[in-house]
Amino acid sequence: MSLLSICQDAAVELALEQPVSVIGSSDLNNKALLQFANKEGRELVKATNWENLTLEQTFTTTAAAIQTGAIPADFQRFANDSMYNRTGRRKVLGPITPAQWQNEQASVTAGGQFDWFRRRGNDILFTPTPPASETIAFEYISTYWVDTDADGLGEAVAFAADADTVLLPEDVLILGVIWRFRKSKGLPWETEFAEYQRQLEQASGRDGGAPTLSLVRGGGILGSPNTPSTGFGV
Repeated sequence: MSLLSICQDAAVELALEQPVSVIGSSDLNNKALLQFANKEGRELVKATNWENLTLEQTFTTTAAAIQTGAIPADFQRFANDSMYNRTGRRKVLGPITPAQWQNEQASVTAGGQFDWFRRRGNDILFTPTPPASETIAFEYISTYWVDTDADGLGEAVAFAADADTVLLPEDVLILGVIWRFRKSKGLPWETEFAEYQRQLEQASGRDGGAPTLSLVRGGGILGSPNTPSTGFGV
């Protein structure tokens, strides 16, 4: 669904004239629809770890505590517990706090037996200092929720053309535009907001599926239940 179709659907619900164009329009209602569509998109990025916005970053270490430029340009936040040293085949723990980092730097033996990391600006800091040429990988949530070239990937943080599409739940985004528009005009908005919250909760719950829980012991990160291959019904 494009920006134009999102705003057209919202306009119908708001009893407004449907726009024939949004970007560059001088109509105040169209400008408001665009503003709220962009605002809602930015807020939805923060709402949950959407699968469409979850990307992988890999980089090769230098023999230094500070890995310069390891944070991608579209970084919003880390996917928790996803950083691993693929060369050393071990997990990298963190992110630790600034206080924990400074405590490590002041310690006689920094790092101990575990690898820790923290983010500072666009850099990733490691303790203990890693050797060079190790491959580090982690997943993160991207700020790029707008698809500008119909390739199914995000390239932008805001709409720039009527044909731009989104990587977020479209129905939720439309509802977000509606309640924000109504509130800005001093109209009743609580009912629309409640529906928006319900739809957001459902969309975030469905996104990406969920693992099947098992009471079988011994499953690791990719473990599977110990199901016998024979003997069923005995």
